[in-house]
Amino acid sequence: MKTFSLLLLAAGLLLGPAYWIYAKFYSGSQAALVPLARVDAAAGTWRSVEFKMTAEMAPVGLILKSQGSFAPNREESRPPKDLYAALLSREGESAKPLGFELNAGSTSNNNPTFKTHLVLFQSVKEGRYQLAIQPSDPPSIPLQKVDLEVRQHLLEPNPNIVMAGVLLLVFGILGLVMV
Repeated sequence: MKTFSLLLLAAGLLLGPAYWIYAKFYSGSQAALVPLARVDAAAGTWRSVEFKMTAEMAPVGLILKSQGSFAPNREESRPPKDLYAALLSREGESAKPLGFELNAGSTSNNNPTFKTHLVLFQSVKEGRYQLAIQPSDPPSIPLQKVDLEVRQHLLEPNPNIVMAGVLLLVFGILGLVMV
């Protein structure tokens, strides 16, 4: 029973979280890696250079890669987190801001790196795009480097596969607990 539960657990990890992470961040191919430049250090605002997207690239995922640091003398029970707004514009026309969070998770690593899936475009309007990010409040994790990865032909995770993986995880855990 224990071996079967461990197999269920392993299969659940592969079909659930591992598949979801692969689909969101690693499927497709990298079309561009666009650096963002600090516009206002005090406000924590960053902006990219213009980058081009075409209809043939769809579906396209925009993934923000960032690195920051914070003071190491923080309470373990209160790791820092910042709320940001990402503003994507196409040829001067801005879309509704996208909110996202950068959460350090723990204080043991005071130089965290973040990988944030901002948006997935099933279809793309051709044009020149630009991305700007800014924190909602003064950042508690000042960013030192920010890049935008544009991934073309990105897969959207199939929710049925992810849910099957979660169920296998649950059954595997239950099997281990009952042994």
